[in-house]
Amino acid sequence: MGSSAKSPSDAAARSVMLSGPFLGLAALAMLEWADWGAHRDSGARGGASALAVWEFLITASVVAWAFLAGVGLRLLGALDELDAAPPEPDRSRARRRIETTRFVVFVYIVLAVVLAAGGIAGLRNPFVITGQDWKIPLLHLLAGAANVPLLVCLKRIQLNAADQSRWSTSARDVARLRLLRRATHQATVALGVVIALAVIATGALSQATEAAGLTPLPDTFALVYGASFTGVVAALYLHVYGALEVRGRWMLDTAAPPLDPSPESAEAFASRRSLRSELAQELELGGDPRGNLEGLLAVLAPLAGALLSQLGGL
Repeated sequence: MGSSAKSPSDAAARSVMLSGPFLGLAALAMLEWADWGAHRDSGARGGASALAVWEFLITASVVAWAFLAGVGLRLLGALDELDAAPPEPDRSRARRRIETTRFVVFVYIVLAVVLAAGGIAGLRNPFVITGQDWKIPLLHLLAGAANVPLLVCLKRIQLNAADQSRWSTSARDVARLRLLRRATHQATVALGVVIALAVIATGALSQATEAAGLTPLPDTFALVYGASFTGVVAALYLHVYGALEVRGRWMLDTAAPPLDPSPESAEAFASRRSLRSELAQELELGGDPRGNLEGLLAVLAPLAGALLSQLGGL
């Protein structure tokens, strides 16, 4: 999905990716030397090694978040190219932007509710670094910012698939549907990894808390945390996957309408069935989203991150 010409999205993606190491170092400096805010718990003793592991993990995660945000921007550039031919009417473009904004806002409200529920219940680790009361929320905001282009990409794919006026049964549109499927997988994988890294970091912070002689959140919190975000990623994936399946079915039934089998039309029925089978294969129809390995791994990434943080000793 792309062309030889460099689009503004490609330039933005490159800039964001290149900024990753600098953002990672800035995050490390913040954790180490920003000494304002709530102080380290008075009962904390030792745990320097576990805390260093957590800080290293945060640094690496920030670098990865920047890279994955760049992936999202590149996918948006590829979608711009697909939407350029034929040109999209201004009214359709405006409606798409409104729907995309509403979708992204809704997803962040859902994520905020999940996080706020834990905060209201008093589920937080004791402070093992100064300023933990504002540093952790800031890191969540960074992870959230990395998700923005990925969420926009997923919604645009869904809207593209649902727009009847822009589809036919041409070879070009068959190829376009396949490209949208690839973009859906890539965006979902990136989204799952962003969230999984945040979940793993939460588990690592609990380990650092325990190493400092304090009582961390129970292990089940990380699992519930990961399972909640797994549900969010699964809902997003199925939302887009369903739209692509509906469009593919429409293309199949339009290009090769099914025939009723009868003795008089046995040869025509066999020929049409063969054509439908070949076209369905080209459109990648008939797959169960739960059986799609790439999509399944992306959806389960947050929960896998929670399990890793517990079983891996992080």
